[in-house]
Formats: sequence, structure tokens, C-alpha cells
Amino acid sequence: MSMGKTRIGITDSLRDSWVEQFKKNENAGNYEAFLRTQDVSSHGFRSRVPCVYENKRFYHTMSFNETLTLTELLHDSEVIDIKEQYPVTDIEKSRAFAEELDIKHPRYFGTAVDSIVTWDFLVTLIGGKKRVISVKPKALLEDKRTKEKLILEEALAKSMGYEFKVTTDEDVRTEKIRNIIRCVRGAVLTVELQAIYAKWLSSFFKKIKKNNYEELNVTISELADKYKISYVKSFTLMQHGFWVKDITSDQSLPLRPDSTPFFMGVERNV
Repeated sequence: MSMGKTRIGITDSLRDSWVEQFKKNENAGNYEAFLRTQDVSSHGFRSRVPCVYENKRFYHTMSFNETLTLTELLHDSEVIDIKEQYPVTDIEKSRAFAEELDIKHPRYFGTAVDSIVTWDFLVTLIGGKKRVISVKPKALLEDKRTKEKLILEEALAKSMGYEFKVTTDEDVRTEKIRNIIRCVRGAVLTVELQAIYAKWLSSFFKKIKKNNYEELNVTISELADKYKISYVKSFTLMQHGFWVKDITSDQSLPLRPDSTPFFMGVERNV
């Protein structure tokens, strides 16, 4: 783990040393976000989010909207790699682009030192295509300086052949994302639960087909008894079904165990 990035006394050489350390880590296959939660002074909601697939991997998000965006990306089957707080390490390139676009290059607060342009997320999709995602409150999209920074970020992304997308709070503060969060504990199953998942799932659909108006709680409990596991483990199997999209429901409604499959539109994903 590298030392935290000081917010006092930033110089060109100090910034460049951060870039070199980042490149060294990335080239060694040890990705570390260029900006971490401890590096940034913010009144916002900053988080270290554990990866559901890698025990030692933590994502650094700088806002609640970024955390929600990350949750959606982790659940997206087309996304095979996520790098958060990813820097455009070529400062000369970002300066040249800013000059061409007639935009003032970002600087570190209270200094005359040009800062490294950092994308909120750089994701790799199946097939190798890359996408840059910038997360912003919708209310700021009409702000002149926010517009300029987004124009610069997009130009840099497209110069590398990357897609560029802006995500706002309206995109991620939805019931769909809340439901993903409700199911995240079932993302990866233990060996014990993997062994019975297919049978449990088949029984689950038979149960709700037979009685679509019975609370999910009842079905989960009955399947726990049938497979001689705890209610929590049976519930985890249901969460996994939703996470891997074997089970679907109306995305505008909250997933609640005290509600019925009929009301929530629960069905097999075919």
C-alpha cells in the first residue's frame, strides 16, 4: 500500500511521483485506485467497497452515487473488469487537449499545479471494448465548469478509442439498484450451497407456480426444511438466483420476502 497523497505542498515532481508509482503497480498487475478515500478531502459519502468476487479487492468511491454505480457494474454480466478513479497519466496530453478545447486544465486546489485528470470508472466489457463512466449529480450538468471537465474527459476517452458515458443520480437512485443491493450477499455461493442450487431453484419455481399468492417467506422456509439448511441459507440461494438473473421480477418494485411472487412479478428468466 502506497503512502497517502498529501493535499498540502503539492508540486509537479510530487504529482509525477504518484503517476510513476501508479504505473509501477498497474504494470505489476496490482491495480490501486489513483485516488483513494483517504486521499480526498470531501464532505460527501466516501466508501471502501469490498469486491463480491475478490476477497482482497476494495473499490474506492467518492460519493454515494459512485457506490450505486459500482453496484450496478458489479452486477452487469457484460462487465469483466472495473477500475475506479483511473488516471490519464499523460499530463502533457491532457494539457494539449485542454488548450485545443479552450478549457482551463484542472489544478490541485489552492495551487498552480496541473492535476491528473481522473475518470470515476474505466470498465472493460466482454469482447475487450472499454467504457469510461463519469458520475455526476444531474443538478451540476448545467454548471459551466462541470461541462468543461466532462468535455475534456470525453475527448481524452475517445482519443483512446473508449466509449464515454455520464451517469447521474437519476440513473442509479432507483428501485432496480436497491434490489441489486438487496441481493448482493448471494452473489457468490459457498461450495455447500453451489451443490444444491440447481435443485433448490427448480423447487422454488414449482412452489411459486403452485401458489403464486403465498409470501416468499413461506416458500423460502419450506425449501430450507426440504434441503435441511437454515432459513438464512435458503434466503441466500434466492438472492443468488436474482443476482445471476435466473429469477427476475418487476424492477420498479422492491424485493420483499413478505410480499408475494404475483405482486412482485417474480418469474423464471428464460
